Amino acid sequence: MDRRHFVIVGGGGAGVEAAAALRQADPEARIAVWTDEEVPYYARIRLGEVVDGRSRPEDLFLRLPSWWKDQGIELRLGVTVEGIDPGQGRVQDGEGTWTPWDALLLATGARPFLPPIPGIDRPEVVTLRRMKDALAIRDRLAGSRRAVVLGGGLLGLELAASLAQAGIAVTVVEAAPWLLPRQVDPEGGEVLRGLLARRGIDFRLGTTAGSLEGGASGGCRVVLSSGESLEADLVPVMAGVRSETSLARAAGLDVASGIRVDDGMRTSAPGVFAAGDCAEHRSGIYGFWSAATEQGRAAGRAMATGDSPYQGSVRTTTLKVTDVALFSVGDLQGPAVRVERHREGDRYRCVRLDEEGRVVGAVLIGDLGLRKALMLAMMSRKAWEPLQGGTP
Repeated sequence: MDRRHFVIVGGGGAGVEAAAALRQADPEARIAVWTDEEVPYYARIRLGEVVDGRSRPEDLFLRLPSWWKDQGIELRLGVTVEGIDPGQGRVQDGEGTWTPWDALLLATGARPFLPPIPGIDRPEVVTLRRMKDALAIRDRLAGSRRAVVLGGGLLGLELAASLAQAGIAVTVVEAAPWLLPRQVDPEGGEVLRGLLARRGIDFRLGTTAGSLEGGASGGCRVVLSSGESLEADLVPVMAGVRSETSLARAAGLDVASGIRVDDGMRTSAPGVFAAGDCAEHRSGIYGFWSAATEQGRAAGRAMATGDSPYQGSVRTTTLKVTDVALFSVGDLQGPAVRVERHREGDRYRCVRLDEEGRVVGAVLIGDLGLRKALMLAMMSRKAWEPLQGGTP
């Protein structure tokens, strides 16, 4: 019997977890992971540590070179993919070589979003999504004194903290009226803002960048919608991402905001699967690491066995900015019958409950001791008991 050949395009969480699931399900299969990055799978959320010099790129690796060898998985770094041909079951690399496959996984992730504002192409503008971005920003720190970070999301705050630690004067500009509006409620956002402000980060909330212009003494002037102007030598744009769907579109797959997949992570083309930030499941793109890895595992099992229903992921976030710990799970914006809040110094807790007393969302800042209990409560769908620590 011929060995099956699986090709995975993308070496992030979804792609690597899919490869591991494939190997477990089919010990004899040929498995190849192609990525256009020059380094293997790493912790993207820790890229700021490379920027400020706390860590080397290899310190972020989540799979050592020996793992790939032990698993018998071929890892091809620095590979661009020019096209896929679902009808013929083959994929073309940047050198023009076509490789056949029995099943193909698109785990192409997402690309940074650059808002269409005047001056967005200025040389001071940088993005942070990949290892090469972190190295490029690190190399520019010596000639920078001021930075304006556009976007107060997870990576934006991580980068802001790294720049502040490197001695750069940092201002974060966020369109929402509080930080991390998808992960934190308004009061929690204010707690987080105070903690980060004490670490040297300034904020402009509820405003956006209207244009980027030449600065009075060189560099860049960021003109805000509020009318204020901020001088900067470096302008990291952390305004979100968009699913990388170009390969899928060119091949005629069904694509909306992401590559549409069913519960088996199958696309509209036979033999082609998608997972991670590029995939749209039940009209939703999760955009966080744990969902990407769960989708990758589901896709890998489905590619090998034909059956692995994915029912969705619980939205969860764990953030560590300098020594500020934050955990968020579930829905922080939807309807809730009761909201329990507790604040003590720099510690904050918010638990949102439905009409049955079940947890629908929660935030912990400073003290993450209830993280496991909250996750279990959400997964079991049992009523939250205040004696567990849910004191109002």
